[in-house]
Amino acid sequence: MNHSVSVRLVSALAVIVVLCSYFIGCEAFPPNARPSDPAQPSEPTPSPVQSNGKTIVIDAGHGAPDGGATGKSTGVIESTLNLKVAYLLKAELEMLGYNVVMTRTDDNALAEKKRADMAERLRIMNGSSADAVVSVHMNEFTDSAVNGPMVFYHKNSPEAQKLAKFVIDGLCDSVGRPRRHANSGNYYVIRESTPVAIIAECGFLSNPEEEVRLQDAAYQNLLAKGIAAGIQAYFMSLASPSPTDMQDLSNPNGTPSVSPNTSPAA
Repeated sequence: MNHSVSVRLVSALAVIVVLCSYFIGCEAFPPNARPSDPAQPSEPTPSPVQSNGKTIVIDAGHGAPDGGATGKSTGVIESTLNLKVAYLLKAELEMLGYNVVMTRTDDNALAEKKRADMAERLRIMNGSSADAVVSVHMNEFTDSAVNGPMVFYHKNSPEAQKLAKFVIDGLCDSVGRPRRHANSGNYYVIRESTPVAIIAECGFLSNPEEEVRLQDAAYQNLLAKGIAAGIQAYFMSLASPSPTDMQDLSNPNGTPSVSPNTSPAA
């Protein structure tokens, strides 16, 4: 073999080696991939919340054309705030494993006439196999100095009284107020409900400072967390009752027993 042929063979072998290296490299590292890039972790799949077997009906009070109370300073309508807190409460309870049924899911009432609206709410409350009902409201009073959350239960229901006590404690703790007692009342929603039922009055739109706070998203979230914490504490107490569960919950002197605007109350 002469020298020129040898050179051509060596050159051809070199080309073959280069091509093989190229194609092997392409297989090992596809386009847009670099060997130095670390493997990217996949997004974790959220674990489903295990159901605790309890169902809660959340009743967002009022709804167009019945707006409920109106803020004296800003003109905010109660029904809008009720629905916002109700949805936040729904999210909190679902994270705790509760099944949630809403009576009202938009800005409208369930019927044009008040009596028909209340009857439809009652049908949902009593037909949902619920373990408890929470009706969410904002309060008002002639004395603008009155403020703070309140919770009402029907006077003939000891279980509702217990639930109301846990919820008012949860609300007050969540928003950083001294604890107060729950109040008894004879209002349609809590009187006619077959499940244990309470009315959670989140604050007073007749109080200028509280009117502003009740429109704040962070404060609304605290209210929802407080109500949810109270509901959770109530059901935990049923599993392991303590001697203090049935303490005297009568309205103390100095605590305003203010009627919520949940008509018809008769």
